[in-house]
Amino acid sequence: MRIVGGRHRGRHLKGPKDSKKTRPTSDRVRESLFNILALYVKDSVFLDLFAGTGAVGIEALSRGAIRLIAVEKDRQMVQIIRENLSILGEEAEILPVDVFKAINQLHKRGDIFNIVFADPPYHLMAGTKLTELVMPLLDEGGLFVLEHSPDEVIEQDVLEEIKQYTYGETVISLFRRR
Repeated sequence: MRIVGGRHRGRHLKGPKDSKKTRPTSDRVRESLFNILALYVKDSVFLDLFAGTGAVGIEALSRGAIRLIAVEKDRQMVQIIRENLSILGEEAEILPVDVFKAINQLHKRGDIFNIVFADPPYHLMAGTKLTELVMPLLDEGGLFVLEHSPDEVIEQDVLEEIKQYTYGETVISLFRRR
């Protein structure tokens, strides 16, 4: 796993020893995602839900995001995020709690984001619920980016659906707060 663009381009990131523990967003999908988000990432406040290794959020920092909050409840993965940030000399706030609890905490704190990225385990089929929960965390015109299975249909009416991109068994759905 490596950073595919920005000031840390080509630098390698650590991953879990147990490859069954997480399903990292592939370099190819991450590169495509950030090509799509290119105009939005610089100077953004970025929230990475179900952060895993932190690769997506760290990629955002590499490409000019000014603040990152990563949410990951697995303690081993939290340590990997910390190590990856340290390797690159980057800083981020890491919330080592369940995503749904973190969303509530962030809302109570009044945090607002330009971009929220979520890559929940596909079996959770959590896209519709997440779309509704993250809406109050988005700045006006803010983007919600959801990585999910092609089998999951997102049914929501709180955000404007911009487009879906399919990369094999991965779908990236892009939404905007009206």
